[in-house]
Amino acid sequence: MRLLLLGSGALLLGAAALVPVRHEVRLERAEGNPVQRVVVASRSLLGLPRPAWGLRAQGCEAWGDARAGLFVAPAQAVRLDLRVFPFFHRGLDLAPTGGSPQALRDQGDREAFRKWFVAILENQLDRLSPAWEPAQRDCAGLLRFAFREAWGPHTPAWRERTAYTGPFASRDPGLGAAGPWAAGFPTPEGWRPFAKGALLREAACTRVDGDPAQAQPGDLLFFCRLGGHRTPDHAMAFVRPDPDGTPVLVYHTGREGSGPSRDPGDLRRVRLDDLLRHADPEFRPQPENPAFLGLYRWTVLSSGS
Repeated sequence: MRLLLLGSGALLLGAAALVPVRHEVRLERAEGNPVQRVVVASRSLLGLPRPAWGLRAQGCEAWGDARAGLFVAPAQAVRLDLRVFPFFHRGLDLAPTGGSPQALRDQGDREAFRKWFVAILENQLDRLSPAWEPAQRDCAGLLRFAFREAWGPHTPAWRERTAYTGPFASRDPGLGAAGPWAAGFPTPEGWRPFAKGALLREAACTRVDGDPAQAQPGDLLFFCRLGGHRTPDHAMAFVRPDPDGTPVLVYHTGREGSGPSRDPGDLRRVRLDDLLRHADPEFRPQPENPAFLGLYRWTVLSSGS
């Protein structure tokens, strides 16, 4: 009996130390930054900080987790409903910060950006640019690199720095019209050159309703192989179509493994019709594939934004 009581006491003490039961919700936002962070600060009965259990949100697209916080970029006023296991429920009214990034207004600037973005992607197939940091060489890193370098100016010095050997794609897009995009992407910490795949998709892109076969060069596909988690773990970009008109995509496979035997991955080119027959069904851009998140376009290229 004594051992039983001691065991029960230890379980109760462990539960008091580990189980999050007290929760505080706060919203972090800054004017001019479209990305907002919802933080759920939880503590156990003993006052120890603990990540919330089973944190989920409804009302608008949110990504992240209980440790990092949930990130949102609402385009209009919405109510976010937060729930934490087992009984915590809180409603939070969200509104845009006034910093929603806009598309380039001039059609010429949009086309110039699109052509340079695609040209830089295709040039990586011949030789990876030394300006593309090895630590950033994955599918999202490819998109970030080509996005940043597409703004230019595309001078001889730029060609030397990036080892660009492709043709002159277009005039430079107007840097004056780029606004904060020239500095990178909206993140919870402000505009930064680096943003994870979820931030690229949610805060720097606009979803395009339609058949991927109708995609324009520079459009993007996002995939998520993690079921209910909506954080993308793979992305591809459309480039120039083949001579027969078939859309073509370029993507980086990403790194695999660890240590000296780690595979750095490589850059690949694939026709859309081959992708639709991919051996792994999760990489097929089809509506019935739950891992396919959709066709997207950089917000700077979305003339309807």
